[in-house]
Amino acid sequence: MRSYIFIFVSVLFVACSTTKKQAELLEQSKPYWLKERPVDNLYYHGIGIVPKVGAPMLYEDKAKERSLADISSQISSTIKSEAILYQVEDKNGVRDFLQNRIKSVSESFLEGYEYVDKWEDLSNTYVYYRLSKQVYNELKAKRKADALEVAKEKYLAAIELKINGDIVPSLENFAASIDVLSGYMNELTVVNIDGKQVDLVSVSSVMITQILEDISVRRNKNRFVSDCNDCIRIYYGKGMPVKNLPAKLEYTGGYLVNDRLKSDDKGFLSIPFLDKSGEPQKLLVKIDLVSLGRLVTKNLYVRKIIENQKAAEIIVEV
Repeated sequence: MRSYIFIFVSVLFVACSTTKKQAELLEQSKPYWLKERPVDNLYYHGIGIVPKVGAPMLYEDKAKERSLADISSQISSTIKSEAILYQVEDKNGVRDFLQNRIKSVSESFLEGYEYVDKWEDLSNTYVYYRLSKQVYNELKAKRKADALEVAKEKYLAAIELKINGDIVPSLENFAASIDVLSGYMNELTVVNIDGKQVDLVSVSSVMITQILEDISVRRNKNRFVSDCNDCIRIYYGKGMPVKNLPAKLEYTGGYLVNDRLKSDDKGFLSIPFLDKSGEPQKLLVKIDLVSLGRLVTKNLYVRKIIENQKAAEIIVEV
């Protein structure tokens, strides 16, 4: 019995010694990038660590993914430390929306990364990738230049549509100009147009505001008769009818079957039949800025610009 115990203890001792020796050898073979994390001004460095569970191909891919995520987090930290040129109120997720767009655009430039090394111990695999800051900045600059060109085209199209009285399409293109550049709103968004430096985000925002300020809802007196159902008209500027513009109605005489309308091709709103029996009632016709924002863009920043304007309206006694 004592001999069995002695053999067991001896085997256990040898096993422990072997494991300890293995661990010591592994520690000695540990690469420099695990002993001390690389930090320099030339590269973003990413190290991914995952347990060796399952097929090697799967956990090595996961280690690569975590290595690139490590690089991504460093870029995100840089973004957060930069001044945001366009400050917005933190309502309805607008600030988060912009920050996510900036982060998403920045992370998309990781295509220039390079594999450096891999190391394993008994339990984990470690993968090391890096991304040249010069390569990253060059890719980012090229993508931004492409985005500025697209945004410029949208802006010029919006100006032309506005001149022609196509107000809703004009708003859509101003919104698109801003949306294309939403990932760069912590940077300058300036282009040259006819020899002038134009900040596309800033000027497009101003143009949207000016257009909405110049929209009016009027009673078309020339067509107004007691049973007129389309005598309310939407105009831009001094007399340009606006088509496809959403409006909402409020009637003091009761509920309306349809209280949301869009102007027709001549700018008229087809007001539903109103019960006019009894005392005179009032009908409020107001531009529906929330619906307009949803109509022209998915960009929350632009929607907030639109929704924050004073909506044109008219009150008609019926």
